[in-house]
Amino acid sequence: MKNPVLNSPTDTMSIIRIAPVCNGKIYVAPRPTDDQASFLLDLPIEEQVEQFSPKSEKAVRKIKERYSSHLHTSATPRYCVKYRSAQNNGQTVYLYVLPLRKEDEISFHHGQFVTAEKINDHPEQYSVHLGKESELLSMAAELWKDFLAS
Repeated sequence: MKNPVLNSPTDTMSIIRIAPVCNGKIYVAPRPTDDQASFLLDLPIEEQVEQFSPKSEKAVRKIKERYSSHLHTSATPRYCVKYRSAQNNGQTVYLYVLPLRKEDEISFHHGQFVTAEKINDHPEQYSVHLGKESELLSMAAELWKDFLAS
């Protein structure tokens, strides 16, 4: 049995990542790296939460609300996948997709829409998480684009 006093708080923390997608592309923005001296492009919405389950959508809605000054959409983030992060002490990452109808529904400082191909062609410019998620996010972005076109 684990001793809660000896375990760091990250043992129970999960990471929620929300990927805005539109027109077959993924929205990214500069985020500081661990050393805080440089930046990598990554999803603009990420937060750590305790004891999360994809069934507790309330937490995801609250996270989206915290970023409401950057979002001009009523779209709801949709659960995509859960995985373990090798970078963050094995924390569980819950990835959500925020499907946007138009690219102007989001605005972060220096944010931009990019293709998965661009992420794969220049991995040094993007976070490790995004590099691993890019193929899945590309498929989700294309599906959303096709859904809107029909």
